[in-house]
Amino acid sequence: MNVSVIIPCYKAAGTLRRAVESALTDAPADLEVLIVDDGSPDETGRLCDELAAADPRIKALHRENGGAGAARSTGLDAASGEWVLFLDADDVLLPGLWAALNGIDTDAGMILFGVTRTSGSTTAPTDYLPAGDYPDLQSLGEALSPLLFDTGLLAAPYPKMFRRAAIGDLRFDTRLQINEDVLFNIQFLQKTPAIYCLHGVYYKQYDTESGSLSRRLRGDLLEAEKVTRPALAELLRANGIDPAPYLRTSRLRACLNQYGLLTGCRGTLPYATRRALFAEILADPDARAALQERLRNDPNKVLAIPYRVGVACKFPGLLAGYTLAKQRLL
Repeated sequence: MNVSVIIPCYKAAGTLRRAVESALTDAPADLEVLIVDDGSPDETGRLCDELAAADPRIKALHRENGGAGAARSTGLDAASGEWVLFLDADDVLLPGLWAALNGIDTDAGMILFGVTRTSGSTTAPTDYLPAGDYPDLQSLGEALSPLLFDTGLLAAPYPKMFRRAAIGDLRFDTRLQINEDVLFNIQFLQKTPAIYCLHGVYYKQYDTESGSLSRRLRGDLLEAEKVTRPALAELLRANGIDPAPYLRTSRLRACLNQYGLLTGCRGTLPYATRRALFAEILADPDARAALQERLRNDPNKVLAIPYRVGVACKFPGLLAGYTLAKQRLL
């Protein structure tokens, strides 16, 4: 099984070597590793060239800064493998993947496997399904929702392999700064919805690092979900699945994730932006109900009082002001 591993990197001089070495561990001789330097201002570009000079399986590509999606697309343009695997420069592949792929005979367009995270969670598709082929999304049954939303296994660019012929001219949408990977996966499954579930956990995500989404304040999660929503609805309808409950879950997850960033991360979002985001979250009845339940069980009873009042009474201004005050005082 001939594989191209694409590693987009930006200011990744401290982790890139680890990522590359993990891909090469026990790898077949025909493995292709494409390191795409996305206009890094530090030593990342030089390290890419150094790694490529040391191993003929590695190729270093350089481009102007355009984001992770653009870098992945540059890698796709250069890839020659039958299969493509995306590996982030601060993550690693775990031992055993290449051996596990030996002997697999599948016509599927996607091979899905498990991921473990430094935040503590470990999930695999075989937690929900037996290993093997699934010809379409409908055949995933009740596992479809957790694979999409609870685990993110179908939504993230990892941990999976894409058949390159099925990718064709599909590329990452560079207009998006987030969810471009979700949109890519949805559009890919529109082309070829067959999935092979591989037993095992072979990807480690370092999601507690400073650059990860869970530790960085941003305010574009709700808008990004609006972009992916029509594509998700189209994909589900094409597979004979009613999209309504999945779209409700998609919106709920976006609201809860955006609320979590606003209340748990430090950043420079101004009051007006925070207030508008909280107002949009509170306008969703499912999100309000979920937040009220969560806040009832919050162990920090005193600190949670303004949140409870703001959510219960739909006071986005209170929530915006409190998050700013907490950030300055604590």
